[in-house]
Amino acid sequence: MKRFPHLPQRLFVLLIGVAVTEFGSQLFVALNVGADPFMILVQGISRQIGLSYGQASTVLMLFCLLGIFLLDRRYIYPGTLFCIFCLGPLVDFYAFLFGRVLPQNRSLPLTILLIALGCIIVSIGIGISVRSEAGACANDLVPVIVHDHLPFLQLRWTRMIWDFGCVLVGFVLGGKLGIGTVIALTLYGPGLQFFLPVANRLAHIVGLPQNNME
Repeated sequence: MKRFPHLPQRLFVLLIGVAVTEFGSQLFVALNVGADPFMILVQGISRQIGLSYGQASTVLMLFCLLGIFLLDRRYIYPGTLFCIFCLGPLVDFYAFLFGRVLPQNRSLPLTILLIALGCIIVSIGIGISVRSEAGACANDLVPVIVHDHLPFLQLRWTRMIWDFGCVLVGFVLGGKLGIGTVIALTLYGPGLQFFLPVANRLAHIVGLPQNNME
């Protein structure tokens, strides 16, 4: 039996998930209404040590990877390492893109709509990354591992606790907190659980075996 069956398909699904997640995440940053929870932490680290958002993301991913290695290394898959090297460039690319295509003068209804869209996009992206079972981004795996070790806590709650911790530490370090952060903190966890069936359908399309992830 192969150690990592269907690895090319899994990495492809993971890449889609990471690209979708970071699209929504950087949309929050560009809207200037407060970054999403993990990006607040990224912003804080970036401002403290003078790195770009992408470089700071890579540093944080390495720290998350170390924590996973110490807590339960069984969750480290090829895709976990794959994410570390593709996340940073994606973050910097989307920051460049949104900085040029988003209108600076937006109506309030449009801003609210874009915030909600960002939440949906991130939730779908995280679900796709986790469903790939190739090893999601290290930061997204942390609440999943906690949920697996403490099954009495639903995934939505472990995700919300993790997001709150990122917000708290990131804000102390200088990350931008705003109404968008509060919305993201509230909706990411339930959104992840709600959109997991979407991730399952995508996995089925590319030929991955189905599972009971809900």
